[in-house]
Amino acid sequence: VDRPNPAYNKHLHDAEWFTNAGFIALNIWDRFDVFCTLGASNGYIRGNSTAFNLVGLFGVKGTTVNANELPNVSLSNGVVELYTDTSFSWSVGARGALWECGCATLGAEFQYAQSKPKVEELNVICNVSQFSVNKPKGYKGVAFPLPTDAGVATATGTKSATINYHEWQVGASLSYRLNSLVPYIGVQWSRATFDADNIRIAQPKLPTAVLNLTAWNPSLLGN
Repeated sequence: VDRPNPAYNKHLHDAEWFTNAGFIALNIWDRFDVFCTLGASNGYIRGNSTAFNLVGLFGVKGTTVNANELPNVSLSNGVVELYTDTSFSWSVGARGALWECGCATLGAEFQYAQSKPKVEELNVICNVSQFSVNKPKGYKGVAFPLPTDAGVATATGTKSATINYHEWQVGASLSYRLNSLVPYIGVQWSRATFDADNIRIAQPKLPTAVLNLTAWNPSLLGN
C-alpha cells in the first residue's frame, strides 16, 4: 500500500530567488503597458528533510541490498539545502491606470515569470547521513526501489536535477501627485512554485566496498 507523501503541505525554511533582466514595454494610449523581461535567474532553497521526502533503508542484514528492497524510514530530523546554477528566465505582464480623478490614480499590475535552472549543489545533513553532491543527477518518473547502482558515478538512466520555477504576481496601488512628488500605497499578491519533476536522488556511494565496514553513512563503503 502506498504511504502518504510526507512532503505535502510542508513549509520551507528559506527560499531565495535572484533575477537580473532587461525590460521591454509597449505603451498603449499613455495608460497601459504590455511588457516582457529577458534575463537570468538563480536560487537557493532550504528546508526540513521531510519537505524533500528524505527516506532511507535500514535494518537489512548482509553486505548487499536486494533489488526489491524498499525504503523503510522517513528521516524528519535533518536539513536539506540546494543551490541552482544561473539559467535563462523570462516574464510577461501588463500594468496600467484603471481610474483617474484629479491628481489621484488607481493602477493595477499582473506578471508571470518562469525559469528552469539546474541544481548546482545539494547538501543533506541529518543524524544518520551527511553528504554533498555537485551537479546531482537522479531518476525521474521511476518508482522505488531504485536500481542497485543508484548513487554510483557510473549509474545509467539518470538525468540532471532541475527546478522548474513559476511565479504569478498581481498588484494594485493608489497614488497622488503632489507637485514633483508622487506618494503611493499598494498591495501585491504572489504565488511561486518550485517543481523538481519528482526526481529521486540517491546518496553517493563507492562502486565497491572498502574494508567491509558497517557504518550509518553508506558513502564510507559500497553497500
